[in-house]
Amino acid sequence: MTTVKNSNHLREWWFVSFGLMALTAAACWWHWTWHLDQAVYDAAQSTWLRSPAQDIVIVAVDDASLQAIGRWPWKRAIHAQALKQIQQAGPKSVMLDLLLSEADTDPQQDFVLAQAMRESGKVVLPVSHALDGVGQGHELRPLPIFQDNAALAHADAAMDVDGTVRWAYLWAGSQANRYPHPALAMLKMAGEWPADIPPQSFQETASTSPYWHREQAMPIPFLGAPGRIAHVSYAAVLRGEVAPGTFRNRHVLIGVTAHGLGETFQTPVSQQGEGMSGVEVIAQFLDALRQGKRIEVLPKIAHAGLSALLVLALLWHFRQATPRHALIASAILAMGAVLASWALMAWGIWWPPFGLTLGALLSYPVWSWRKLEATAQDLEAELRAMAGEPDVKAALPARERPVGADFMQQRTDAISRAGAQLRQARQLLAHTLATLPDAVFVVDTHHVVTQANQQACAMTGFSQPSALIGRRLGEILAPLTPTEAPTWDMLLDKAQQAHKAMSTEAVHPRGKQYLMAMVAVDHEAPDSGVIVCATDVTALQEAELQRAELLGFIAHDIRSPQASLISLVELHRIGGHMSQEETLKHVESMARHTLELCEELLQVMRAETRAIAPMPGDLVKLAEGCMSDMQLQARAKDITLSGDWPAGRTQSASFDDYLVHRALVNLLSNAIKFSPKGGQVSVSVKQERHCHVIAVRDQGPGIPESELGRLFKRYERVEQGRPSKLAAGIGLGLVFIDTVARRHGGEVKVINSPGEGACFELWLPDSLGQH
Repeated sequence: MTTVKNSNHLREWWFVSFGLMALTAAACWWHWTWHLDQAVYDAAQSTWLRSPAQDIVIVAVDDASLQAIGRWPWKRAIHAQALKQIQQAGPKSVMLDLLLSEADTDPQQDFVLAQAMRESGKVVLPVSHALDGVGQGHELRPLPIFQDNAALAHADAAMDVDGTVRWAYLWAGSQANRYPHPALAMLKMAGEWPADIPPQSFQETASTSPYWHREQAMPIPFLGAPGRIAHVSYAAVLRGEVAPGTFRNRHVLIGVTAHGLGETFQTPVSQQGEGMSGVEVIAQFLDALRQGKRIEVLPKIAHAGLSALLVLALLWHFRQATPRHALIASAILAMGAVLASWALMAWGIWWPPFGLTLGALLSYPVWSWRKLEATAQDLEAELRAMAGEPDVKAALPARERPVGADFMQQRTDAISRAGAQLRQARQLLAHTLATLPDAVFVVDTHHVVTQANQQACAMTGFSQPSALIGRRLGEILAPLTPTEAPTWDMLLDKAQQAHKAMSTEAVHPRGKQYLMAMVAVDHEAPDSGVIVCATDVTALQEAELQRAELLGFIAHDIRSPQASLISLVELHRIGGHMSQEETLKHVESMARHTLELCEELLQVMRAETRAIAPMPGDLVKLAEGCMSDMQLQARAKDITLSGDWPAGRTQSASFDDYLVHRALVNLLSNAIKFSPKGGQVSVSVKQERHCHVIAVRDQGPGIPESELGRLFKRYERVEQGRPSKLAAGIGLGLVFIDTVARRHGGEVKVINSPGEGACFELWLPDSLGQH
């Protein structure tokens, strides 16, 4: 059922995705959002400004020039005079942005201007075009006298449908004549043709019209608002007020900038409706070509494909996102497309953003509609299943069904009732799990925990069951190593497929051991969850180990002396050479050894099982009493017992007098046993790091480094100064001392100095905790 539902949802997702991808690609391909895209383009052009080249200057026919020289048009001899003065400075090229297609009333005026052009040899003149009566264009060329003395360039300003100049055509003209853009003509005149533009890039095209054609549109990377290019007044040039160096080795453009006289154009960088003169448009494009600045427009196929893929990625994110996150992601992609397009213009890349923005903004409502439709169908199917009847209304009793409620309201009410029953069932399950003594986990088909009790938290180190819910059980139980399979996921898969309960043992690195039982929630459903019950069997395992150790102890350490006693008796009966006194001496030694072993064993068992009874006392007084008890044993080896504290000193603490007394006596006994004759055993009582420390130091041979790890192991004895394989019997004295320390919440530390002795420290905490 779940697989079929997931398949239907995936099919719905692909249906919506392909529709929105196609819509986005179409919007990008056919420029449905052209006006919005151009708004971003214009804003970016106005933002990312740059410094102009220093070898371009405009000689402006401005308002001051008109006032100084007179009404327009001027005599062409005036232009000739200006050309001569500019030519004397040695410019790279001169663009005379004037239409000279009609003869002057005085032929001498044309001759003088043509003569000035010939002398300059670097003049570029514009060729315009005009529409005839049937709407077809024809060339408006300069007079032949001017054509012979200047290079020609087209004066075709490429305006978009909104009347804004954003592009420049590198080539334009009639079928018979092809003219470069004025900026290209000036660069060619100066020998600075751009390396990325082929000189012969304008190709003949088959056309039914013999008139005007344009080719190779290129975006103009504007410098900024009008005035960014250096300007000098035409009148100032005539008066000789402009320094000759102003035009030396520079491109000079002569054109009209006076208000109301020359033609102005709206550009992306125009501010508050201010137009830019045609001569400055040419100058700014010339500047871009000179500096190698280009605006690369993303190809249509790349634009449409990339936008469609980004919409697909957004829809893929919708599959895992919440409605709020999906809305946020849709808004981020929509706004991010605009911001990215604006930012890319800083590197000269133009990506129209609003095709993608349209797709992103439509994605959320379209996807939400389809999701709502699919959810309604799923709700209806679930209600049918819960009701157990084909009529979905059976899930909602007629007497409780809202009158006039809409489709979704009816199903929402029914789901609310089913949800209430489900919550009650979950609460009952939670209460049941809480009463169980063992740790219990309930996982779904993906091995994610859906229920757990407090015992499970104590086992895994989490504070509360809610912290476990939503996590994978394999991650939670990662510190435990199962014995029946390499991983927990494999065990859970086997439990899901099995028709009976499974169990495995698991070991924690810290020594804990668990018996893990697993059973599928529903044996009939192969994709049901699993119930996992973990029982802590560490104590049982330790008890089993102690039982085995005790049996080994009885079988070897206690049995051996008894066997020796029987051997002595039999030897005495057959008349051995050993005297009766010597026989009795051996019998007494073996009997005492057996009693000592039994006493040590009883001490350890009492220390582990009896409840400790801490009472306030004086540790210094306790140490003095233990030293008094061991004086006879010390004198027998001529060993001095010394206390490292001043007379009258006390150290109050709370401890079990019997256990600590026995532990200190055992430490003193060991110290005396392994100290050389005539040596010294010192005892100190001090306080360190909120603990009371009783230290016993001997002058024996010390403990081999290889034996330190076995000091406090049950039923092992480590002989100081000799290998353990030569040690006879067991070492329960140190086990007893360690047990007493642990029961008090403390520990035993060993400071070992091979060849010089050993120091055993009994650490007891200030605030006693029973263990």
